[in-house]
Amino acid sequence: MSYNAQEQAVIDTVNYYITGVESKKDAKENIEKAFYSSTNLHSVGADGTLEFLPRDALVQYVTGDMPETIGEILAVEVINDMALVKVRLILKEFDFFDYLTLLKLDSGWKIVSKTFTIIDK
Repeated sequence: MSYNAQEQAVIDTVNYYITGVESKKDAKENIEKAFYSSTNLHSVGADGTLEFLPRDALVQYVTGDMPETIGEILAVEVINDMALVKVRLILKEFDFFDYLTLLKLDSGWKIVSKTFTIIDK
């Protein structure tokens, strides 16, 4: 697969995630397509310590209380079987910024790590 095809495959995977957060319809399935099953989400807690959330906490948030969201891919870098993607999720009162690490597995590209921060508006 060419570099451009690899980059498009990464974008397609991340778009499953974005579609999952933008619409509750099929959100669980889309997020599960994008993320490896044991992926953790990382952030800094209110007390300044590292927080780990399992992928399923994201599924629960998106299918429950997540407000209207618009997602956009800001940057994509692919090196061999690894990729880094910067994503912005735009909400009414704040934005999420994500750095997603993806690996190309036998099953295709999967998000294996998500590190995020929240910026209040």
